[in-house]
Amino acid sequence: MNNIAGVRKYKYAVLAIIAIFALSRYSTLQGQTGLFSANSDRNALAEVRAKKRALLLVFRSGVIDTQDNERAVIEFALKADPQSKRYRLTYDTIAQRLNRYINKYKSMSAATQLSDADYIVFFNLLEYRRILNATYPYGELFVIVKGDPSAQQPPRVIWKSKKVQWAGDAVRDLIKEFRVLRREE
Repeated sequence: MNNIAGVRKYKYAVLAIIAIFALSRYSTLQGQTGLFSANSDRNALAEVRAKKRALLLVFRSGVIDTQDNERAVIEFALKADPQSKRYRLTYDTIAQRLNRYINKYKSMSAATQLSDADYIVFFNLLEYRRILNATYPYGELFVIVKGDPSAQQPPRVIWKSKKVQWAGDAVRDLIKEFRVLRREE
């Protein structure tokens, strides 16, 4: 009788492992077709394909809303002072790469005020990492489209970096998406 109970436990353990594997595989497949997969990034960025004026903002938000992170980021970006010089290292890292893209392809231009911009490139600085006597800013990059009151469209995030990463890598990913979207090779 004891041997039968051991076989049943083994069967249940195997079934549990199979169920966990199936659920993890299903969630992986869902992630490939989810909101921030490579194809949907391009589709979301299609909204800014014809828009040229971008405002770059770099800030460190002290509060992170885990329920609706995008709403908090949008509110912070719309209230932020674009002339702030607080996070110059991070700003310069991102601006240097965006300026190279602007000079090469001429499909984007820089805005100095929120009212002049068609959309906002917002870097939410989370931390600085020091590696071999060099400082690297880490955070999340967002592309935010300003709302259109006449069309009753609120401001919204249309692109977000896939993970928290170094500012240079985040802007490189965004530029790759822009180049594919605008067919710039």
